[in-house]
Amino acid sequence: MSDISINISSSIESDRVAVLRSIQEVAQELGIHFIAVGAFARDLIFEHFHRIPAPRLTEDIDIGVEVASWEDFHRLTSILIDRGLFAATRLPHRFTDVTSAAIVDIVPYGRISDEMKRISWPPDHDMVMSMLGFEEAYQSALTVRINNEPPLDVLVPSIPALALMKIISWDDAYPRRERDAQDLLFIMENYGNAGIEDELYDSHVDMLTEEKFDTRLASVRILGRDIARLGSPETIRAVEEILTCETDEDNGFRMLSDMAKGSMRQGTRFVAALQLLRKLLQGIQESKPKA
Repeated sequence: MSDISINISSSIESDRVAVLRSIQEVAQELGIHFIAVGAFARDLIFEHFHRIPAPRLTEDIDIGVEVASWEDFHRLTSILIDRGLFAATRLPHRFTDVTSAAIVDIVPYGRISDEMKRISWPPDHDMVMSMLGFEEAYQSALTVRINNEPPLDVLVPSIPALALMKIISWDDAYPRRERDAQDLLFIMENYGNAGIEDELYDSHVDMLTEEKFDTRLASVRILGRDIARLGSPETIRAVEEILTCETDEDNGFRMLSDMAKGSMRQGTRFVAALQLLRKLLQGIQESKPKA
């Protein structure tokens, strides 16, 4: 993860660069790894690098930090606040940048989570979040240069890792995270235009033939295979269970309903999304790791 995978320094706003530099400086002082996640990561990869317009641009910045304890997490956030860089909000994971007023969500993962890869936020521990997929995202992350002078590099999930995290996040917070379902649909619809064209025709002609040369369907199967290869058995098992449930008409198609919201052609979008979701599940099942 040390080599620069992507350079998008000319397209990132200076206030966002300043926010990320503040986080990086404090994280490095404390020896803490961090990774950009969420819709912010989606925009960096699709909008700024591949020039594929996202369904909506986000002004928020989402960050995952790898820590062993709540003490480590609070040490990081307290320094950001004490130095006058960030301000706290009513939500324990949400901060605002003092200069730009940008919203910054910081969530911890790693040894801080329990054996089920969950965290519960102190002091009341009534807000529980799944951190499944964060470690896989970090291990397979791309190094993205967002500023040249002085240089600033940020780790960002690969597209398969981003899709995996969207599935987990949607399921974990249903029905409050319909945007995660919509982002997953966006990823599935655009994976074939995000740098896998040569792979599709060089290594997957058999799959293209099976899919009657429908490159979108074949690309989504490749996305499923890529997700399966980067995830641990427990993470892929959870993702497979979610997708199996959400592609079964007996379970109400909750994810698909969220995907179709806001579309002028909800019926057509629903059918197309169901086909893509089933191809994603097929790809995962074709390549999932052995338990």
